[in-house]
Amino acid sequence: MTNTPQTEAVVHSSLGLPALCNAILEMDTCSILELGPIRSSNIEFWARFSPSIFVADLRSSLPLPVSHSEEGEFIEPDWGRILNLPEGSRYNVILAWDLLNYMEISAVSSLIRYMRVYCRPEALLFALIYDQKQMPEKITVYRVVDESHLAYEYSGTEMRPCLRHQPRTLSGAMSNFSPFQSYRLKNGMVEYVYAYEGKKRRILP
Repeated sequence: MTNTPQTEAVVHSSLGLPALCNAILEMDTCSILELGPIRSSNIEFWARFSPSIFVADLRSSLPLPVSHSEEGEFIEPDWGRILNLPEGSRYNVILAWDLLNYMEISAVSSLIRYMRVYCRPEALLFALIYDQKQMPEKITVYRVVDESHLAYEYSGTEMRPCLRHQPRTLSGAMSNFSPFQSYRLKNGMVEYVYAYEGKKRRILP
C-alpha cells in the first residue's frame, strides 16, 4: 500500500487468503470468528465451506482506551463485554484483518490471551500488518473478491502514524500462537497466518 490516501475500494492480490482457504478445506468442521464488520459478500464467500460464523465486530470498539493502574500496570479491557462471544463457542478460524495495527501491543497480547479459550486445537488466525510509516486513520474494511483477491474499502482520506508491530514483538504477544506462514505483499503489508498450539504441518498457498 502506498501512503496516498484512497476513498474507493482498491483490489489487491492476497497470498495469505488462498493459504487459509486450503487449510479450511482440510478441516472436518469450520467455525469462523469474524472480528471485522458484517459484509454480505464475505458471508457468501465463506458459505462455500459450510461454516458457522460469529461476527464480533471489534472494529466498532476501536480505538480502545489504554488504562493503567496507579502502579503503572496495564488494565485488561473487558473483552467479554466488547466481543460478547457465545459461552462455550469454539472457532477454527479467526479473521483479524488489520485490527491489530490499531491496538497497542499490550492490548494485542491481552486480546489473544482472552481468545485462547475460544480456539479449537490448531485454530488459524489471519491478520494483515502494516509495515510502513503511515496507515489510514480509519480502519479498513476488507471484502473478499475471490480466493486470491481482497478489496480494501477506505472510509476516509486521513492518515496516522503506524505502530509498525515487528515480527518478534508480535510473536511475543501472540500467546500459544505461532507465525505459521507470512507473506510480504507489494502494497506494503504483511499477511500472517498464525497457528494455535504450534501447528506443524505446512500450509501451501
